[in-house]
Formats: sequence, C-alpha cells, structure tokens
Amino acid sequence: MAADAAVSGAVVLAAADILYTGWQWLDPAVAIAVSVLIAWTAWGRMKGALRLGLDGVPESINRAAMAAFIADKPGVSNVHDLHIWALSNTRTALAAHVVWAGTNPDALIDHVTDEPAHDFAITHVTTQQETAGCERAGACLAG
Repeated sequence: MAADAAVSGAVVLAAADILYTGWQWLDPAVAIAVSVLIAWTAWGRMKGALRLGLDGVPESINRAAMAAFIADKPGVSNVHDLHIWALSNTRTALAAHVVWAGTNPDALIDHVTDEPAHDFAITHVTTQQETAGCERAGACLAG
C-alpha cells in the first residue's frame, strides 16, 4: 500500500510541477520511473512465486548449514536425503534421514525439530531415524 501511495504521490507532484513550470517532459519521465518501479517489484514477486511453486530451498536458508546443524547433534553420524522447501511465504518444511546411534529417540526429535524453528525459521520438521549408514542410499551429506 505504501508503494501505491508513493506512485500516486509522484503522479500528483509531477502534475503540479507541469502546471507550475510547464515542463511537459515530466509526464513521460514519471511514467517511465513508475513503470520501472512496478517491473522491479513484479520481478521480485515472480522469483519468489517461482521458487515456492518449484519447492525450492528458500533463499533465507543455508542448506549446508542445516545439514551441519543436524550432523553435529550427539549420536548423529550422517544426514542424507535432506529436503527443505517452503510451505508458504512464512512456513518452511524439512525432511531428512538421520543415521543415529543414540538410545533416546525423543532427545534427537526434540533437538532436530524444536531448535530449527529458532535458528533457521523451519517450523515443520520430519526425520527418519536410521541405524545403518547412508552409504546404501549413496547420498551422505555430512557426518
């Protein structure tokens, strides 16, 4: 709404300047400036919509840092099949296979599902705990 108000304000100011100075070139100059502003805003929104539609990793999330975050948890030896995607503009999901040798599965779930919400803004985490190495999947990421 602020951008719309700014565009309207620019048009009104240009009209007032044209009346006061007689500079007719202000009309096309402001129209071009407003068009560039609209195109720039539309490009950003289109990129975001395309990333969302293709289930891409959100730009604000570092996939390698997330893999390292999970791999650094006690008992975790490997992380593989890590997928991060946006559910909406405000919610992000993560799914990963975690090779884990600990004895308390709830501890791993608590660390891997609660902490990413604070550190990475990932609110929906699904993990598959495995005891065998990720070599069978051929997709080890960290560990």
